[in-house]
Amino acid sequence: MNRNSQLICAWAGPLGIALSGIGLWPIAHFFPPHLPSASATTIAALYQQDTNMIRLGMLLLMIGAALWAPFIAAISIQLKRIEGASPVMAYTQLAAGAIGVIVLTAPVMVFTAAAFRPERAPELTQLLNDLGWLLLVMPFGPAAVQLLAIGLAILADTRAGPIFPRWLGFFNLWVATLFVPAGLVTFFKTGPFAWNGLFGFWIPAAVFGAWVAAMFLALLRAIGEQARQH
Repeated sequence: MNRNSQLICAWAGPLGIALSGIGLWPIAHFFPPHLPSASATTIAALYQQDTNMIRLGMLLLMIGAALWAPFIAAISIQLKRIEGASPVMAYTQLAAGAIGVIVLTAPVMVFTAAAFRPERAPELTQLLNDLGWLLLVMPFGPAAVQLLAIGLAILADTRAGPIFPRWLGFFNLWVATLFVPAGLVTFFKTGPFAWNGLFGFWIPAAVFGAWVAAMFLALLRAIGEQARQH
């Protein structure tokens, strides 16, 4: 059993979140999110004042997004233990999670493009900023499918000593549901459903952090038990 490799992959998840958080908040100052209602001049000024810090923050965010891949792989390994010879949910989780890595990387490149030439017309910088935030917040689909696959696989585990606790299956389904309102950010520039609003950003961000913590701890437990069986 490749216990050490699985542990490395499991630890990549919280490490990636930490790097992403550092890049977004104290470095790039992208947290809290830019106001969707802000004028082009206001948005352009942000990129002109913090150009290099935004570039550095996006670099860290890109590394953080890449570390998501091994975390996803570790989850799939444990889901395959549940499903056995036909691990359809494990592969669904893996595929949706891989798409999620791309979804997380795309807005990083858009924000970087906005900071690459901060002297351009404010309206163009605002356009790139809009695109970046919409790409970062709105695509709930891959994440929801990933969490649904994890939840259904966990709930299908009927053995006496399940690999993951049953409550974690319901938790994944609950988090997937709470991601759905992020899809409405395209309709609002202010209010709770805007990309900086309660349902558009804060609730999905909070439950995502809780999900990473819960899955990480459950992974450590599952990997440890798997090692003891070999």
